[in-house]
Amino acid sequence: MRRAAGAALIAVLALSLAGCGALRDLRGGEETVSTVPVPPAATEVAPELEPGRDGCNHRRPPAADQPRPTFSEPPPSPLTGLGPWAVTMATSCGEIRIELDPALGGDAAAAFAALARAGFYDGLTFHRVVPGFVIQGGDPQGTGVGGPGFTVNTPPPGNFTFRNGDVAMAKAGNEPPGEAGSQFFIVSTEAGASQLEPLYAVVGHVVDDASAETLRRIDALGIDDGPPVEPVWIWTARLSEGG
Repeated sequence: MRRAAGAALIAVLALSLAGCGALRDLRGGEETVSTVPVPPAATEVAPELEPGRDGCNHRRPPAADQPRPTFSEPPPSPLTGLGPWAVTMATSCGEIRIELDPALGGDAAAAFAALARAGFYDGLTFHRVVPGFVIQGGDPQGTGVGGPGFTVNTPPPGNFTFRNGDVAMAKAGNEPPGEAGSQFFIVSTEAGASQLEPLYAVVGHVVDDASAETLRRIDALGIDDGPPVEPVWIWTARLSEGG
């Protein structure tokens, strides 16, 4: 899978995907956010899960029931070394390795990496799977309206073109281009990428074959524009530096 360019996911598909309007649903009013100390990154790894007929194991991870940190401001960026940097997600359907793109993603890529390092994504779901288009996760509420308690803004270049495997941050339709919290989406096909405009902060790219196969398994569980037919969990999300 190759890197892609950007698009206003919901704005473009508002007609074809009824009620979409934006990758992340609109939130009703201001949120009250408390600041919780960021826990050290967990060191455990996801267990070897015996796959079912769909190639996935939909068992609920223990981290799904653990308290989750919230933030009043973005955590400090962990992208201070030479890199390259990656976030590897162990999911119900296999591993997804996201090669981060700090030059393109700026503050959004740094925040995404910081949330992964804090264990924020552990136990969350891919709550939205649109077949042939995107898979979306990173909502602590699992409904499409939650976030980490902060936003940053890193709009992509106006000439950016999304490609299959690009990873970008979801936003509400009334938010400016490049607005980013914790929710992210991964473009699952080239046809889906062609429907996107450069309105979303691009934080990285899925480029290896094993991760592409995981995306295909998750994509196959989508039935419309909403939750997959079986829950798809992020068991762990780990930030790493180096090749």
